Parts: sequence; structure tokens; C-alpha cells
Amino acid sequence: MILLLKGLIIGIFISFPIGPLGLLSLQRTIANGWKTGFFSAVGTATSDLVYSSLAILGISFIDDFVNKHIYIINGLTGILFLIVGINIVSSNLSSPKVKGEATVDKVPPFFVHFFIGLSNPMTFLLFFSIFTKIGIYVDDKTLLQHILFVISILAGSSIQWLITTNLIDKSKKNYKFESFIFIDKIIGIVVILFGVFSIIKGITRF
Repeated sequence: MILLLKGLIIGIFISFPIGPLGLLSLQRTIANGWKTGFFSAVGTATSDLVYSSLAILGISFIDDFVNKHIYIINGLTGILFLIVGINIVSSNLSSPKVKGEATVDKVPPFFVHFFIGLSNPMTFLLFFSIFTKIGIYVDDKTLLQHILFVISILAGSSIQWLITTNLIDKSKKNYKFESFIFIDKIIGIVVILFGVFSIIKGITRF
């Protein structure tokens, strides 16, 4: 029970919208409502589930892969964020007063965020570090318990985003639409900066 509680707490804290994917989930909430933002965030959380599962099993080859290809990974991830950020800045946020307010994405946001999340195996190192610090050790007797632990991390992230996206969606009624256009563009610029920074990290090797 304590382990599951730890998982919920870890899930809540690692899913705070301070990274580029978190900001993208906020942007989607502002543009298309809480459901789109929520499922975007769950996509990211599901990619975290993959890496946390690998980390808890101590898959060392991922660590080796990341260390050997860190520059390429940074470059490719940076390009993805750069494209997404430019798309946000260049697109127009539709007013909720206009019929058909929410734009329909060609690819469901869940899958977009899931695959972008998978493109950043640094998440594996984050979970590996957390699990090492709290003394997670898996053997045949505790395997099921730790599978539930990993699932509880996903549950914690989902709960946090369910609350966050609903709060943001409801707060839209209290502010002028122009304020959200400004926030939307700021998020796009920040995502672009994340992308540029990652690309610079990727090319500094050369």
C-alpha cells in the first residue's frame, strides 16, 4: 500500500506542466478544451509508463544506448519540438464563441504525445534515478507488486492532469479570449526554445 502511495505521489510530481510536452498539453487545453488536453497528457504519461517499466526492471542496454547516441537523440527531439512550436506560433487560436471551436487533429493528440515522449529516452534515466534513490528492487516475489507500482505512477499523472485541464478549461470563462491568444503564443515560443536548445546540444558534438 505504501509503495502504491509512493507511485501516486511520483506520478503527480513528474507530470507537473513544466516541460515542453506539459506546456503542449496546456496549449491543447486552451485551444480545444480539457478532453484534448487531458488525453494529450495521458499520452505523455503512457510513454512515461513504458520507460518507468523498463527502469524498474533495470534494463541496462537503454542506458548504454542513450549514452552512445545522446547527441542524435537531442537533435531529433529538438527538431520535433521546433516543428510543433512553430506550428503553434503560426496558427490562429479559434474563439470559443465560433461554432465548431475545437480543431480536429489529423493524428489523435494521445498518439502525438506518446510518440514524442518515447523519442526522449532521457525519461528512462529520470525514473532509474528515482527508483534507485527510493530503493526499488525487483525479484520474482515482488514483480506483481512493482507492476502495480508503475501503474500507480500513471494513475497519479492522470489524476493530476484531469484536475489541471478541468481547472484551466473552466478558468477560460473568466478571462478575455485575447489573453489566451497571448498565452498560446508564449507557449509556442517556449517550445521552440526547448527545440533550439536540444538541437544545439545535439550539434555541439560536431
